Amino acid sequence: MSNGKQERNSREYFRITYRPAEAPIFECDNNKFVILDLSEEGIRFSPRKGMQFFEKDEIVGQVVLPNKRGLLIVRGVIIRVSHIDVAVHLFENSRISLAKIMEEQRHLIQQGKL
Repeated sequence: MSNGKQERNSREYFRITYRPAEAPIFECDNNKFVILDLSEEGIRFSPRKGMQFFEKDEIVGQVVLPNKRGLLIVRGVIIRVSHIDVAVHLFENSRISLAKIMEEQRHLIQQGKL
């Protein structure tokens, strides 16, 4: 028998949560945003004051990993907007590979930042 609380808290994909100093940048429409976390299927970034985002809008941009670790073109739909974050669900053909997620996790662990 499964634990109901455990099922509610589980995620299908591993998520990397970043400290601000190590965070990748999401570049979109000539603007740069700090990424709070990312997974194979999504990103969550911090909006800048005065900028508006709307749920169900499509968004296209690039994830720039620090220290030339990579540049990922992403496209998805905004699924949540608050004053703290904007959550984007990536389209199937624009997901971040598990290999890239694991590489990023290994780098952060080696640097003592995860």
